[in-house]
Amino acid sequence: MANRLRHKQARVSFFAFQDMITTVTGVLLLVTLMLTLYLNQPAPTPDALRRNQAQEQLAAAQRQLEDDLQTLRTREADLKALSKRVFLIAEPDRSGKRPVLIVLSATNGWCTRLGETNVQEFAVRDRHTEFKSVLDTWDPQQDRLVFYVRPSGVAHFEVCRTMAHNRSFDIGYDAADEESQYLLANP
Repeated sequence: MANRLRHKQARVSFFAFQDMITTVTGVLLLVTLMLTLYLNQPAPTPDALRRNQAQEQLAAAQRQLEDDLQTLRTREADLKALSKRVFLIAEPDRSGKRPVLIVLSATNGWCTRLGETNVQEFAVRDRHTEFKSVLDTWDPQQDRLVFYVRPSGVAHFEVCRTMAHNRSFDIGYDAADEESQYLLANP
């Protein structure tokens, strides 16, 4: 009975199946080999990726550092400019006279009243000064003069002080730094 169920056709043997698998595997290996030979760039290794990321982070950190350094320089310059400012707070006067700040140096002088932002400048040359015309605008009954004298303006101070004293102004004075800017402020 077993012979009756069999057909007379050729059967596929195990060796034929093994030949087919070997051929397909060989073709796949050949295609893989060809693809690997024609690659233009090798795949980046994890170390190269990390190195590139680290270089990008380093470049970003350097840019940030440059920006912060520039900001620091700007703030340092602002601080230096502000450190040269001296705010003078006038003591209250019982007589009710308003203080007038006068700063004298070798070539010029300037003055301002308390609470005013305008600065009036006058020339000082060889014992001749324009201070007299400025002095004419003030009233000895309402104003008191506060001189700040820089080392280069000591000779001119004597001339200006004498003029103010002859007109009966109340006078105060103090030494001043050559490079500082003086501002009269409210108490």
